[in-house]
Amino acid sequence: MIKVKFEGLTCFTVDLEVGHSPLSEKFKYLVLESNPEPDYYALQNFPPNQRHVSDRHIFLLAKHQKNCFQDNVLKAAYKLKSRLHKDIRIFPGQMTFLNKDFQAVRINTKTAEEIPLLIDELEKDGIVLMGDRKVAAYTSLIYYKKYLEFVELENGVYQDNDNNNRYFFEIPGFVEFEDFRSKMDKIKNNCNYHLFDSFLASLFIKETAHSFIGIYSEHCDQKRFSDLKNEISNLFY
Repeated sequence: MIKVKFEGLTCFTVDLEVGHSPLSEKFKYLVLESNPEPDYYALQNFPPNQRHVSDRHIFLLAKHQKNCFQDNVLKAAYKLKSRLHKDIRIFPGQMTFLNKDFQAVRINTKTAEEIPLLIDELEKDGIVLMGDRKVAAYTSLIYYKKYLEFVELENGVYQDNDNNNRYFFEIPGFVEFEDFRSKMDKIKNNCNYHLFDSFLASLFIKETAHSFIGIYSEHCDQKRFSDLKNEISNLFY
C-alpha cells in the first residue's frame, strides 16, 4: 500500500545546459530548451536515461521582474487545466541565463502547444515574456516549484508518487549548490554508483523545513540505496 509521508509545493534546484529552441520562431518568444542528454554518466560510457521528447522541458523568460510571479503562473496553469481538461505541466521558477537572473516558466514539452494560451493568461496579470532572439547555449542554474507527494520507502528515503524514477534522500540542513555539486561528484567517483542525475530539493510544511538530495534514474537498484545513503550521510551530515 502506498504511504504518502508528506506533500506540498516543492522547490527544485538543478543545473542544465539550455539553448535556443526552434519553437522560438514558431511562437515569436524566446524558448529555451534543456539538453536532453544526461549530465554525467553518459560521458563515462554508462547507459543514459532514455529521455523521450515528452520528458524534456522548455523555459520562457520574463522580460521584467514581477511581484507574485509564482502565484500568477500557478493560477494560469490551473485555469488552463480546468478549461482544457488536460494534464497541463507548467511550473514557476527562476534561472540564470547569460549571467543574469530571470523569473521563468518551466513547461513540459508535451504542453508546448498550449504556450499561446499561457502567454495570454500571463499577459492578463502584466507578465511580459522575452521576445525571440539569437542566444548561445548556456549552463543555467534553475529553480522551479511543483506540487509533489512523497512516498516513504524507508526511513529518510522517498519516491515521487507521480514519477517512479525520482527519489529523495533527506539531509539535516540546507547546502549551497556548489557544495552539493562537488560532493555529488565525489559520490559518483568513489562509490561505483553512477547511474543517476542529481538535484537539490526542499519542502516547507508549516514551521518544518525538509531538505533533500534528489536523484533521477531509470536504472535504480533500490537494494543499493543503503550504499548511496551512507555516502550521502558521510558527506552531508
